[in-house]
Amino acid sequence: MECDRREILKRVAEEACLNEKRYHLCSQGTLAALMRSFGIHNTDLLRASTAFAGGGVRRGHMCGALSGALLFIGLLAGRDDLEMREQAVRGLGYCDKVYRSFEEKFGTVLCRQIQKTLYGREYELTRQEERDEMHALMERMEFACPQVCGEAARMAALTVFEILEAGHPVANSLIRLSR
Repeated sequence: MECDRREILKRVAEEACLNEKRYHLCSQGTLAALMRSFGIHNTDLLRASTAFAGGGVRRGHMCGALSGALLFIGLLAGRDDLEMREQAVRGLGYCDKVYRSFEEKFGTVLCRQIQKTLYGREYELTRQEERDEMHALMERMEFACPQVCGEAARMAALTVFEILEAGHPVANSLIRLSR
């Protein structure tokens, strides 16, 4: 399984990066890479993740790549109904692990601050010309938003392995890994 893990980590990061380059909408690209790498097909969740792109409806708040990663962790470890307090606390613990790893790696979880670090300025992503400018810049850079998506997906995948090892029934019933 260790060799499989390394391959999955590599694949999920590469696919999230490629998704952002091709399709943009970081939350969806990150989530889609995680779902595909772990054998989950959930169009409802993918569709719902649209709202988190570009820091939440392109407003530059919490990074969409992180949001997509957290949605995937919540799918696997979150509670099934509002009465399940222990499951909610457990799910939040896993989400917190991904959140803290992301914040440690990038120094922030805020899309606008990540933009400023990567590109030297913030972009108004609600404006098409600003998005086009940022996307053109991303294509020329070695490390930009696509790589942030890759890192977020990799961080989430590491936590997925922990969830699976703990034997959480929802995660184990959803995930389809080829072994």
